Amino acid sequence: MESSNANVEDHLRISYCIFVILCSFLGDTTILVASVKYNAFSLHRSILTVIQQIAVTDLLTSFCYTIDLIIKDFSGWEELYLFMMNLSVNVNIFLTAALTTIKLLIVKY
Repeated sequence: MESSNANVEDHLRISYCIFVILCSFLGDTTILVASVKYNAFSLHRSILTVIQQIAVTDLLTSFCYTIDLIIKDFSGWEELYLFMMNLSVNVNIFLTAALTTIKLLIVKY
């Protein structure tokens, strides 16, 4: 009975990881393709650049998060995971702050 519960947990974990990766990949690549290839956004160039960078770091963050859920039982990957997750989260925070600052500067000047 316990092994069937463990199998259900494993299947739920893997299904959740696939869902997160798919949603992140579809959303972020849509933003990147629409902004780079089709110039679909009529925004200031600096704001658009920061939005593109946020999309890339979001891909990195979701990838690191799902990799952690998949390989958390293996040893030796913790340091790489922590480095990548801290890097992507910190970069995402700085890019969000930069986006807000750039918006303020564009409106003010």
